[in-house]
Amino acid sequence: MPTALRRRAALCLPLLNWGCAPTPLAPFAAPAFNPPHQGGRLWRADPTASVLRIVAFRGGAAARLGHHHILQAARFHAQLWLPESGLAGAQGELTVRLDELELDRPDWRAAAGGEFNEKPLDAEAIAATHRNLLRALNADAHPEVSLHLRQLGGATPWWTAEVDLRLNGQIQTYRMPLAVEQGAERLRLQGRLLLRHSDHGLQAFSLLGGLLAVQDAVVLEWDLTLIAARR
Repeated sequence: MPTALRRRAALCLPLLNWGCAPTPLAPFAAPAFNPPHQGGRLWRADPTASVLRIVAFRGGAAARLGHHHILQAARFHAQLWLPESGLAGAQGELTVRLDELELDRPDWRAAAGGEFNEKPLDAEAIAATHRNLLRALNADAHPEVSLHLRQLGGATPWWTAEVDLRLNGQIQTYRMPLAVEQGAERLRLQGRLLLRHSDHGLQAFSLLGGLLAVQDAVVLEWDLTLIAARR
């Protein structure tokens, strides 16, 4: 690739994983989390003992000029209410602010290994990518991403969940398995799901006739530790 094109590409790389044009959508009024005061058990997530991660992938014919990205939430809110009688009727929610997502810490990339660890990212590139992420996801208008539990089934250590995910003011329903470790005072939930920009009214960005592009799909992954609440 000519030097001039490489320089132009380098300037645009921070945009690639999140350079999307949001489609205006009506606001979504999320259902209130209001579990019964009697019976059952309430669990609240401990963010310091949990991981909530988004992984985005470079794309296009010149993808190797770009980077994959790892985003994690240092702070988020999550809680789950389980009835005494079983999983039917369970209620739960998880909410994270987009502007509180951290991006591409060197230790995360080193732990991931492979292509995530092949090229370092400097602080300036990370900051530019973070700004472009917030702009692309229309974070000023829709600053939060949230999951709301619709249905829980299965049996420990394998649960099945149906959730509504709200992103960019648009809601989509997903079904997923969960790996579960349940103790007397601690509950661990592990799972992941595949999201697409296009499913939430976002158009993946491309540049130079598609030579550089972002993949439509991203992975949402979590390893949540929840503590039994006292109430």
